[in-house]
Amino acid sequence: MGITEVLTIVFVLLKLTDIITWSWWLVLLPALLSFSLYVIIIVVKLIMVLVAVFAVKKRDVAR
Repeated sequence: MGITEVLTIVFVLLKLTDIITWSWWLVLLPALLSFSLYVIIIVVKLIMVLVAVFAVKKRDVAR
């Protein structure tokens, strides 16, 4: 488990026990940020793979 998962669990437990009165979006913010970062990384990797595939196809057609 990473720091964001631990923070999310701690914040949820604190919210459910009424120790903190934050809104739920603040409680779940570490998980949302982590998920968003993972999605951005996957999209960037996918774009890099597609650019490489098209570059190889273009090179093979040019021969």
